[in-house]
Amino acid sequence: MDDLTYLAVNLNAIIGDVTAALLNYNVSFSSTMIKSTGELLLPKLGVSLSETEILKPPFKHPQNSGTRLDACPMESSLKAEVSRKVQDEQENTVGVINLEDTLELTPYENQVVTGSQQPAEPASLEYFHRRLVELGRRCWTSSADAQHYTKGCFWSPDGTCLLVPVHLDGMHVMEVPTELYSTRTVQNARSLTKLQSAVHIPEGGAVYDCVWFPHMNSQQPDTCFWLATRQHEPIHMWDAFDGSLRCSYSGYDAVDEVMAAISLAFSHDGQKIYAGYKRCVKIFDTNRPGRMCDNYPVKSAISCIAQTITHSNTLTCGNWHGYIQHFDLRCSHKQGPLFTLGGHKGGITQLLYGGSVSGEWYLFSGARKCGKLLQWDMRNYKKPLVEFQRKVDTNQRIHFDFTSDCRWLTSGDTRGALNVWDLRAFGDASILQLHSDCCNGVGLNPVLPVLATSSGQFHFIDQSVKGKVTLNTSESVKEAPSEANQQLDVVYENAVVMWWCGKDESFSSVE
Repeated sequence: MDDLTYLAVNLNAIIGDVTAALLNYNVSFSSTMIKSTGELLLPKLGVSLSETEILKPPFKHPQNSGTRLDACPMESSLKAEVSRKVQDEQENTVGVINLEDTLELTPYENQVVTGSQQPAEPASLEYFHRRLVELGRRCWTSSADAQHYTKGCFWSPDGTCLLVPVHLDGMHVMEVPTELYSTRTVQNARSLTKLQSAVHIPEGGAVYDCVWFPHMNSQQPDTCFWLATRQHEPIHMWDAFDGSLRCSYSGYDAVDEVMAAISLAFSHDGQKIYAGYKRCVKIFDTNRPGRMCDNYPVKSAISCIAQTITHSNTLTCGNWHGYIQHFDLRCSHKQGPLFTLGGHKGGITQLLYGGSVSGEWYLFSGARKCGKLLQWDMRNYKKPLVEFQRKVDTNQRIHFDFTSDCRWLTSGDTRGALNVWDLRAFGDASILQLHSDCCNGVGLNPVLPVLATSSGQFHFIDQSVKGKVTLNTSESVKEAPSEANQQLDVVYENAVVMWWCGKDESFSSVE
């Protein structure tokens, strides 16, 4: 077979091989001028396949011929060019999108839960029908040089662990007394439990904020962690079993220096981390530690963050200027917030959606040096629905929380009292004096009728008499100091206490 016949046979075979892929495309081939050894020129091929040529059956090479189709050097390059053109046409073609493809399903929604893994139906809990019963406590000592006061208390989502940041003493994780898992009553003769730290992160520095992973479950160790942001450090993820550092999320400023986040929040599916900084909100992917993040510039420092359950594209942020701003993350930052709420005279310290089972529309806000705890309806935000009163005289963050049925609202105050409001009645608060120092943190267990409170605050001491100052716990002070000793006693209480707040006739009450 001469060269020209061989080349023609291979070209027909190549066209036949790609016939199926060309049924819906008008493809133009181009090849270079090829010169045979017999000085015969193959003219430049510019082919637009007609309908007759498309429907032409592919060429079948005789089986008794010893010629191989892959022996032609043009075949591989020509097939590659045809395949590339077909792929480009497919990418530019708009296809039909199924409705299921537009739904944003989280990994937890895609999981198949077997019968043994299905969570038990939570029992109906009743709160604050009897006086509180103290279950156990843990105290920290202070001195004029180092004051170890607590900075709130945070229950894990599964109700098994309590996270307590302590000034200059890191973070502590404490467990619920084990006997409470098998009983719904507390005996009259029950002795107090000394709360011990199951995990202790001993590093010093001021803890700005910390938050549990929203799907934390002690039966699944991979989900047992929390995030914390501290002074001069990136965001750290800590393991709740052994206290090890899992990973870090770093925010950088314009000169490529690490910035410390002021506030933290998880998205409800746990896939995103919202970190508030002085001039921006950084959005990290939980599964991708490091410095990669989305940046959303703002004009004021973000002191606290909250998000509704059903609106994952919006974010509610409080700032140090006393305003609450609601952002739509799908819009450009140049548009600014959708709306801004006022009503507080100090910097916003906490935002929390709740007050109803869905927790979709009602927002509660608290501020420093502001005695108002405001409830907002985000559907009509011109003015707050209800204004609750509490005692807040310092810049310290005073936490508040809801019961699992969203009926009771609880908050501490600087007098050491616990304020309890019934959201169904909207009456005056029931005041329970639980601590002798500032009650800065309250937390209601999501699965048990157990209340956790934390106390303590920074006591300002005159440097001129610092050597004559003695810090005493409330239990150690029996009488007023004498003038002869010329000592200034400062009474403090740095403690975290667990209380039983359920309903039972056999409870022993403790004032």
